[in-house]
Amino acid sequence: MFDELRCGRVVLSKMIQSQANASINTQESRQEYDRLWSDTWGDLQHYGPVHRHQREAIVAMVARLGVNSVLDVGCGSGDNLNALAKSLPHLNLSGVDVSPEALALASQSLQHVRLRELDVQRERLDERFDLVLSIQVIEHLQDDTAALRNMAAMARRWVLVTTMRGTMRPSERLIGHFRNYSDEELRQKAECAGLEVVDVFGWGFPFYSPLYRTVVEWLPTGPPQGSLGPMQRLVASFLYSLYRLNISRHGDVVTLLARPALSATH
Repeated sequence: MFDELRCGRVVLSKMIQSQANASINTQESRQEYDRLWSDTWGDLQHYGPVHRHQREAIVAMVARLGVNSVLDVGCGSGDNLNALAKSLPHLNLSGVDVSPEALALASQSLQHVRLRELDVQRERLDERFDLVLSIQVIEHLQDDTAALRNMAAMARRWVLVTTMRGTMRPSERLIGHFRNYSDEELRQKAECAGLEVVDVFGWGFPFYSPLYRTVVEWLPTGPPQGSLGPMQRLVASFLYSLYRLNISRHGDVVTLLARPALSATH
């Protein structure tokens, strides 16, 4: 009863906020994320040590879940889908993103993956997948609860979400973070969206977070952006090796694994 009242208050608050702000402008979101994919994220999705570790963890977790169909929400340039296609070729893969620029990049390397434009805060596909995953996306979404609710509706068995916990850094605000999460907030929002939380765990402690994540803010230009030169790629490779020494299940890169509740599957 308490949970139902709490979720009811969250939904009502979201409705009031949406009306007050004249809702979310999907066109502005497309333009902003087209800019980020063109100018800012660049090689980081492919060479960035955090992204490399996340791709390996995603492939291992998807293999353990034993699924056949996967939808990547906020698939970006398709690096996670590419890793899944190479390591688990039996998978039926699909990706959606709000950014046409990102989807154009993804289509260059993903020949047998269905890619569609979609704002998950506002809409959902009229089909379901064994697994819906969303990697480092919901912190960028104004209406994260609506996005999680749409993910739950598209999931037949599992929802896998990664995001950030802890103090939000200045550079994260510049690339469109609305928030970072506490574990409790993430759990509550997932449950309000119709998900049954199975596991929540972190990654990155101590070498990525707090060490690198704090120190990089002191650099005059902040974290690396755009194309990476040979020296930057060498540093990224060193950090990738260093991050293997992080303590398992600890750190500010947080993963949530959940199942759609019965009410969300009918």
